[in-house]
Amino acid sequence: MLRRSLLSMALAGAVAGLAGLPQAHAQDTTVRMWTFLNPAGQSPRDLALAQIIANYEQANPGTKVVVEPQAWDQMTPKFLAAHNSGAAPDVIWVVTDFLGDAIKSGSLADLSQYFIKDWTPEQVADRAGPYWDLTADGDKQYSLFTSRNYISIMYRKDLLAEAGIDPASITTWDGFVEAAKKLTVKDASGQVTRYGFAHGFSENQADPPLMIPYALGKGAELFQEDGKANFTTPEAVEGLTFQTDLIKKHGVMAESAVTWTVDDVYEQFASDRAAMIMGASVRVSTLQGQLGKDKVGLMLWPGSGDKPHSPAVMAGWAVGVWSKSPIAEKAADFVEYMLGPQGDPLWVQVGGQSPGLASTLASMGDFVKQPGNEFLSVVSEGSVNYGWLAPIDYSIGGYRQILNKAAQRVVVNGQDPKAALEEAAAEFNRSHNR
Repeated sequence: MLRRSLLSMALAGAVAGLAGLPQAHAQDTTVRMWTFLNPAGQSPRDLALAQIIANYEQANPGTKVVVEPQAWDQMTPKFLAAHNSGAAPDVIWVVTDFLGDAIKSGSLADLSQYFIKDWTPEQVADRAGPYWDLTADGDKQYSLFTSRNYISIMYRKDLLAEAGIDPASITTWDGFVEAAKKLTVKDASGQVTRYGFAHGFSENQADPPLMIPYALGKGAELFQEDGKANFTTPEAVEGLTFQTDLIKKHGVMAESAVTWTVDDVYEQFASDRAAMIMGASVRVSTLQGQLGKDKVGLMLWPGSGDKPHSPAVMAGWAVGVWSKSPIAEKAADFVEYMLGPQGDPLWVQVGGQSPGLASTLASMGDFVKQPGNEFLSVVSEGSVNYGWLAPIDYSIGGYRQILNKAAQRVVVNGQDPKAALEEAAAEFNRSHNR
């Protein structure tokens, strides 16, 4: 009996000792996320994400958020393949072009069942706008948007000032060409040392080409109601002609632009070899970090008569939860935190991004007015009055690359713009079985 009593006491002491130990690793939760950002990086958005993750993990002991950085232009197709094989991450950032594919595939969970159902009407209204509407389907909501992107003209404030050009005065396409000519600089031998404008035509990392805002500003639609390409309208042909004439006729853009990627264009800009570029609002803060806040600005596209500005392509990243995630509830909790009142101000102040919540914009009015942050107001105005979001009712993946290929054929092969767009439309429709 004495031995049994001593054994019981020892066992009780061991249990008590174990109770004081940290929780076993098996009880921890790891949330896997795919994004093009890297929290170990040094870009403004990298730093913002790192801070948000650190704050979330501190507020949620036992939860670890692991980011697996991906190539931005390959990430969504890779996710769709991983969904089919059962190996997708818990949280995914879906590019706008493939958002319709992701929703129709059933790969994205309905966020309403996790947290939106508990929101007040005020919380829902705080997100009202085209990005919210884009991923809504009745009472279901498949994602929340971040890195809201407004793709228009990024410009060197210092170079425009030297040339006596007020960016607010560029409200027509003819005025844009004249400004680009004024900003193009040649050396004594006639060699161009700085172009007035830069825009890459590569099929890799392709931004939407200039012909799109040009055609949209004249009232054209890029796609038909059944999802077929609508690339051959007179407005689109005129837009591609204008775009390629910047190289062939006006000499304000380098012919080598036919091979430039998005990153090549930013390199031209940062190296004083281009005064204006087609630029994404999400990249402004990064370029300001390289050149100085006082040297980088963003303006709206020129208009076509009826309106002072043409619509810009708006894009961004629809952040959702994998529908088959075994920890979907925890993953959804992190998404709500990352893109809610806790994370949104950090995306703005640290990441240099436009806010996702109206309440954030209202509370950070003084920050937006600071020198160098004026571009956030440009994005806000453009998103409300001069923006275009690609449709998601049907798949449009690859349309930017196909239009860039058409521009290459015009510049390199001398093909007629209308013929180049007819080929582009046929290629798009064929690739999408339309």
